[in-house]
Amino acid sequence: MTARNHGGLSPKRKRLPIAALQTEPMTFQFREQELTPHHVDDLVDALKAGKELDPMTAWVDQEGRYIVIDGHHRLAAYQAVDWQGKVLVEVYTCDRAEARLLALVENAKARLPMTHTAKANAAWALVCDEFAYSKRQIVDATGISNGTVATMRRVKKLLDAEDEGLPEDWKQALRASQGKEPREMTDDMAEAMIQHRTKQLDDLVGKHIGHMAELQWEAIARMLERRMGQKIRYLVEEWRDEEEDDLPF
Repeated sequence: MTARNHGGLSPKRKRLPIAALQTEPMTFQFREQELTPHHVDDLVDALKAGKELDPMTAWVDQEGRYIVIDGHHRLAAYQAVDWQGKVLVEVYTCDRAEARLLALVENAKARLPMTHTAKANAAWALVCDEFAYSKRQIVDATGISNGTVATMRRVKKLLDAEDEGLPEDWKQALRASQGKEPREMTDDMAEAMIQHRTKQLDDLVGKHIGHMAELQWEAIARMLERRMGQKIRYLVEEWRDEEEDDLPF
């Protein structure tokens, strides 16, 4: 699903001055860091070299303001070089709830890929949002699994009952909910925590481990043994439970 066909909406292309574009990062930015300085620097270099940047995406609010929902790095680059001309912008006219989903879809594109943590936090933000998005909308917009979104909804109900406010971070919300449970964490919550930590770890070292596995799997085995000590037997038992008959170690 891309912004250009999201919900049947089609943008209109306009050329607008940079001064006409505004931002609301608290509403339309879903990354852990609003701006990545080195990416802005790269875009500034491109502008100075005479290259044209991709069109930004904007939303027209009820007051007629053009709010950037995707392209914050490009806007910062234009501002850094004091750009005087007009730039091409894809403009959507819709309600704020739909614009928020559009922003998330655009943020998730591959220019600067969102980590799993950022996607989980975005899904949690939509679960907690006043616009009451459906489960399907949240799953489609974030790529977070249906089961995890269902768990997020249960956690929100649990924390709402305590009337202590909702954490902005999904991991913090999950931890807070554990203290409110009358019994041990449910299987669904435990699985959600495992999935979250698995993908968080994969964001950090997954590519490196995959590459090393192609070069020399023994190095990975020794690294795990060094880091895990006696706990490495849990991994062996887990793999044996999955009927792996040809374990490398």
